[in-house]
Amino acid sequence: MRRIIAKLFLAVVLVIGSVAVGALFSYRDSQSDEDTSMAYVQDAPTIPPTLNRSSSRSMVLSTVTPQPTATNTLLPPPTFEPPTPTPTASIVPSTTPTPTTNVSVSIPGLHGAETPTPTTTPGCEPREDWKLTYTVAFDDTLTSIADKYGTWVDELAQGNCITDQNMIVVGQVLNVPGETQPQQNEVECLAWEPMTPFNGSVTVPSDGTITFNWRGPLAPINLIRIYRPDGTIYERVIELRQNETINLIDYLSQEGTYTWYVYPLDRGFRQINCIEGGPWTFYKSLSPTATPTVAAGSGGSTGGF
Repeated sequence: MRRIIAKLFLAVVLVIGSVAVGALFSYRDSQSDEDTSMAYVQDAPTIPPTLNRSSSRSMVLSTVTPQPTATNTLLPPPTFEPPTPTPTASIVPSTTPTPTTNVSVSIPGLHGAETPTPTTTPGCEPREDWKLTYTVAFDDTLTSIADKYGTWVDELAQGNCITDQNMIVVGQVLNVPGETQPQQNEVECLAWEPMTPFNGSVTVPSDGTITFNWRGPLAPINLIRIYRPDGTIYERVIELRQNETINLIDYLSQEGTYTWYVYPLDRGFRQINCIEGGPWTFYKSLSPTATPTVAAGSGGSTGGF
């Protein structure tokens, strides 16, 4: 029995040994073959690629030009949504109470948009002992009227039931103190004398200008009136002087005899107690290339003041 076991053990050892020796030789042979192939590859000469001549340019480019190597495709950058703004809390302004303006305050001497007051005191009667009357004219004031009749403004206002001394109107009749009307400053009626053009002159030029000069009453306003040869009238108002220059081509271009007057007037454009100056005449020839123009306010009437 022991012999049989020994023989089996010996057989197993031999088998294992033979397998191990065969595996060892097989590994060395494969390693030797690999070294030989690497040496062959390193020693082999480099053979340049053969170029195929072809009439097709695309064929040549496909042979010579290296094809690009595919790369990874870049993805588009991610899209970020803007953050939703968070609404801020609304601040409701508080109403600050303002003090109420008192519009009923009355400041003495200050005139604003107050309610109009009547010019006369209700139930007041004008003074019956004042027998004279005065009619308010243009540019009159209660002060000037009081000075004219030798009284005070307050007394004149009370005597006519006037509550506002600034409220008098043209044409208003006032009772005034006194027994006779005061003497008015009358203009001295000096003799009239035409200077240029003198009466009957025939040396007036046909064009340019003509200056009228005269002497007479020293009225605050004078009206010069000129009758043209065709009967039409040229008029002009002159203040505080006794001369006037007129363009001949524009206003006096006709040929013939002209007649002119001067009327002395007061500030109300009424003729004073002096006669007018004139009639005076002059002759002139036709103005060259003239376009006659009738002055505004002139017409065909021949009446005086």
